[in-house]
Amino acid sequence: MEIRFQCVFLIALALFIGGSNYSYASEGNLFIDSYITPSMHFMADEQAEGVGLETEDENSSRIIKVDVERREVLDDLLDNENFEIGLQVGFISIEDFESSLWASGHLTYHINEYFYTKALYGTATAGETSFEKLANVPPLLTDEQRKFNYYGLSIGYNLMPGEVFLSKNLAFNSVFSIELGGGSTEFTGDDKFTVNVVANYRIFLNDWITWDIAMSDYIFNTRVTGSDKTTHNLNFTTGFSFYF
Repeated sequence: MEIRFQCVFLIALALFIGGSNYSYASEGNLFIDSYITPSMHFMADEQAEGVGLETEDENSSRIIKVDVERREVLDDLLDNENFEIGLQVGFISIEDFESSLWASGHLTYHINEYFYTKALYGTATAGETSFEKLANVPPLLTDEQRKFNYYGLSIGYNLMPGEVFLSKNLAFNSVFSIELGGGSTEFTGDDKFTVNVVANYRIFLNDWITWDIAMSDYIFNTRVTGSDKTTHNLNFTTGFSFYF
């Protein structure tokens, strides 16, 4: 009898203890939920965004409306004329014969945006040599022989097209080109085969006028001073060209 009573007592005690624990756990959860404030929920959302989790208001909060004022940019294009005619003036240093005034004209055909061919004619009048000035001797050349006339053909390559900025709001298209050609030079009463090397810089003032700045070297052999030698006759010119 006592054994049965002990078993019933133990079973009742176990049921009472289990029910108390369940009730305490439920009340504890309710207590925790009621203690969490809206600000703590916001902090939880921020932490979720920090680790890459999506929240309910993520899409709506990240929509940013940008109102950018658009400005119109006008890009002036060059005309598609292939022919060019130009006039230049400058100086040429004729080896052994001082520096002289130079005038030239050219006709150019642009094959494409990179290559072009040019026909050039230039003229100058050579000065006196140092020997003539120092020795006080009769002139070595007549006035006709002192005329320096060049005519030839060359091919050019537009190496570096770009822009030149004269001010903050003023810019012009430009291009640097190199030319290699050959022709004939009439000098000292004789015709001499001449190689012509040119570095040319052009600034497009508008779609049909360019300002040209060029450095040239006219290379040929001469025996005017008594010995056969190769002379380099450096030339600096500037002028304008017109497209048509």
